[in-house]
Amino acid sequence: MAKIKYLLQSKSETSNIYVRYSINRTTVLKRKTGFIISAKDWSIDKSQPKMGREDLKIIKSKLDKLAIFINDAHNEGISKGIEFTGDWLQLQIDLFNNKIAIVELDVLTNYIDKYIAEAPYKTNQKKEIGLSTGRIGNLKLFKNVIKRYEEQMLGGKSILIKNINLQFVEKYKTWLFDQGYAVNYVGKNIDNIKTICNDAFKNDIETSIQLKNIKSISENNTPENVIYLSEEEQEQIKDTTLIREALINARKWLLLGCLVGQRGGDLLDISEKNIKDINGIKIIELKQQKTGKLVAIPLLPEALEIIESGMPYKISLPRFNEYIKDVCKEAKLNERILGRKKPKANSPTVKDIYPKYEVVTSHICRRSFATNFYGRIPTPILMNITAHGTERMFLNYIGKTTYDNAYQMLEYFSKLAPRDKAPAAEAIENSGN
Repeated sequence: MAKIKYLLQSKSETSNIYVRYSINRTTVLKRKTGFIISAKDWSIDKSQPKMGREDLKIIKSKLDKLAIFINDAHNEGISKGIEFTGDWLQLQIDLFNNKIAIVELDVLTNYIDKYIAEAPYKTNQKKEIGLSTGRIGNLKLFKNVIKRYEEQMLGGKSILIKNINLQFVEKYKTWLFDQGYAVNYVGKNIDNIKTICNDAFKNDIETSIQLKNIKSISENNTPENVIYLSEEEQEQIKDTTLIREALINARKWLLLGCLVGQRGGDLLDISEKNIKDINGIKIIELKQQKTGKLVAIPLLPEALEIIESGMPYKISLPRFNEYIKDVCKEAKLNERILGRKKPKANSPTVKDIYPKYEVVTSHICRRSFATNFYGRIPTPILMNITAHGTERMFLNYIGKTTYDNAYQMLEYFSKLAPRDKAPAAEAIENSGN
């Protein structure tokens, strides 16, 4: 005859009560009952709560009823030929406690895996089919952050999609800030949560009714530390003696990037096939990965000089980020500035004062282009090349205010006089006819 015994496995004030169900000598099952008690309120001899207090009597009553429930299920299972396993016992406990069985896709990390697996068929921001490599990488990093949160804050317990509500998001947001993540990164994490939960809702996975009230966050203020390479610093880099071929190649990409204003991924994809000749004017023509926008960038004499000396060979974005730090170190860009960097791999960035070369990344190319040519090239033309959606975004990006923009416009108009179109502008305009 099957026997039930309750026991504790710790001496803490919040000890789990376990049930040990001995069906025969070889089949002994054990699982948590879902009830918690202080070890000092437990009678080891009687294998039950000590009597006296009302709350302890209630726990004992529930354990007695659970024992009857399990025995009845066992007797019914014998007649049906059911295999009695730990999973069977857990199911009986869940049924007794009115818990809904958890399916695999109820778990947040599992659903992220599903979403990534379906990436080739998802609609992206450009309303096209298929998520970009960068977006997939972002989701994988997001999953890793979620797993760290589960380990640090939930004792390894998985997050269920149905439990993601306003309270959860506030706790998660606070933890991210405590880890040192920037405002925009925290906002992207919240956006990822909303994306996954909305997709789960479409697939009939239970979600919180508060999902629609979860709001993202972003930095709306002017960046406090706009890091770019001035034209003098670019000359300093150009004149630095380098020995390693990898650094010489990375320097070419870096200096070219500061003259064409593209994101790292788009920059490193440029090859000879992107160089076009329109009525004697050399341009770079490319389709931006993030926006899907086709842009044509006139090549300045300095850019032509780099290309005509031999196109740099292709390298990965992580290697580029690594090498240009070394390039800038060799160029003695040692000015101490406010910036962010990762103390170690897979850790959040930490804001502090660092030598400039330590906080240089591929992003400095696009920002240097935008900052150095602001006021010299009309802002709408710069925005077309850098792919900023609004003037406000562009000004924040380079650390300018609307007043700076007003002064720039006044200066531009003061120099404006009736004259023929510049040959380069005319050539590009005529190319669209």
